[in-house]
Amino acid sequence: MNAVVFYSNTGQSKAIATYFANQLGYPLADMEIKCAEYYQNLVLVFPVHCQNIPDIVKSFLKNISVENLTVVATYGKMCCGNVLYGIQKNYQKNIVAGAYIPTKHSYIDNDDAFCDLDELKPIVEKVKEPSYIQLPRLYKNPLADIFPKLRSRIGLAIQKSENCNGCNLCAERCSFGAIKSGTTNRKCIRCLKCVEACPRQALKIKLGMPLKLYLRKKKSNKIIIYV
Repeated sequence: MNAVVFYSNTGQSKAIATYFANQLGYPLADMEIKCAEYYQNLVLVFPVHCQNIPDIVKSFLKNISVENLTVVATYGKMCCGNVLYGIQKNYQKNIVAGAYIPTKHSYIDNDDAFCDLDELKPIVEKVKEPSYIQLPRLYKNPLADIFPKLRSRIGLAIQKSENCNGCNLCAERCSFGAIKSGTTNRKCIRCLKCVEACPRQALKIKLGMPLKLYLRKKKSNKIIIYV
């Protein structure tokens, strides 16, 4: 089976995955919906979370068998971490191509989304004619693995406004059981899927000062492609 499988909270990774699906003629599948366990050719697209592989992606990788894997990580123009190398090292997958793609940062309102999809064509061609590659190890902040979920909760608050009518769509869309009627709990990883899903825009984010300062750092629009 061939497929493009994505995990996406705010739509950035899904847009990239849709491009690959259209270019390759592969079916597009949401990782949060039941997926196959075996793939001949698989393109996996997901966002970097705090310079780490999201837990749902880790679980997916543990439970699949794939002959030719292409891994594409989107990141919010800050540090992309070292997740592709981590996938190859920890899950021993046969990787034929990889990329780090800068996209709109979920916490920055006026940020621009990645749009020049033609730059990804070398990956499409490599998927069509696969051969295995060794991914390099990139820089990862040594603090990135220290309580990343806790740091997210400290750095950003999700607040409910008077616009909330208790529809609980936020809870239906949350993958982690981290919100109910607009109020988050300790399971929340600040992926902002609930914020995007709210039909009344009743959920707003408030950044803590350390996160505000971090987001002022110089942004990177660098696309890194491995073929």
